[in-house]
Amino acid sequence: MGIELLNIKKDAAAYETLEGKLKPSVFNSLRWLSMFGHLKLYGIFNDNHELIGAFYFYSFKKYGFPLNITPPFTPHNGLFFENRAENSANINSFNKNIIDEVSEFIDKMNSKLTVFTLPAGSLETQPFSWKNMEVKVKYTYQIDLDQSEETLLANLSSEKRKSLNKAKSDELEIVKETDMKVVKEVILKTFSRKQISKNMNYFDKILFEFANNTNAIAFVAYRDKKPIASTFCVNDSGTAYYLFGGYDSGSKHHGAGVSCMWQSILYAKQIGLKTFDFEGSMIPEVEKYFRGFGGKLVPYYAVYKASLPLKVLLKLSTRI
Repeated sequence: MGIELLNIKKDAAAYETLEGKLKPSVFNSLRWLSMFGHLKLYGIFNDNHELIGAFYFYSFKKYGFPLNITPPFTPHNGLFFENRAENSANINSFNKNIIDEVSEFIDKMNSKLTVFTLPAGSLETQPFSWKNMEVKVKYTYQIDLDQSEETLLANLSSEKRKSLNKAKSDELEIVKETDMKVVKEVILKTFSRKQISKNMNYFDKILFEFANNTNAIAFVAYRDKKPIASTFCVNDSGTAYYLFGGYDSGSKHHGAGVSCMWQSILYAKQIGLKTFDFEGSMIPEVEKYFRGFGGKLVPYYAVYKASLPLKVLLKLSTRI
């Protein structure tokens, strides 16, 4: 078994064959990965040099230090692999071997700071701990869309239901928006403006190059024909992932953002998706907002490897 750097163009056929077979997530699609100029895609090969998995890093330098982290606006580093074992013991052993191989690779990287986030559902992290890397648990909320609309509504907090009723009584218009200029305009008025401004190039690429009517869901709330709140999600064949949301603080309405999110959830269900993922947050007020939509709390793990001086210098930014 071994790990090698892939060429996104040269190795596209082999990668897309494996990705199409395993269907990991929209964040593993070459359409998503090709947006990032600093991205390095690594292939995992078995002893017969067959491509059986992959992961990636966003690689760049800051203050002259080489860094390898999770890409902007991407929830994880895309680890996926094929496990052909047939019984529980062999499945567990193969998973352990893969993670051990990845942890060994990360341990030897020329990187002053490495952040490796595992997809939700990936539970094997021991090899990272054994190499003295820091493993932190994070959380997201996921809604099972295989429930009736009535059940989904009943699972909302009373506050969220009141917000929906308020939006309805005030005759807000909630529109499935295709004009990403409008979506962008509203999002940039929200509290996350600072984070987005640092990665505006990728933010624009997601909205104007990546998003289309098969892989993105956007809703905008209008009041008197003025856009006052919006939500934006990307999706694959099974899951919708909430990425961005915003509101106009000068014209904010208690039910506008909630209604956009609610319609995103209902639309994801309508088109046959199985899960709505809020993509988590460690910010208390944001976590509380997500919690009110009645999803299931799901843990995921992030691995950190950094020298102490660099930790102090960077102060482990919001993403890190």
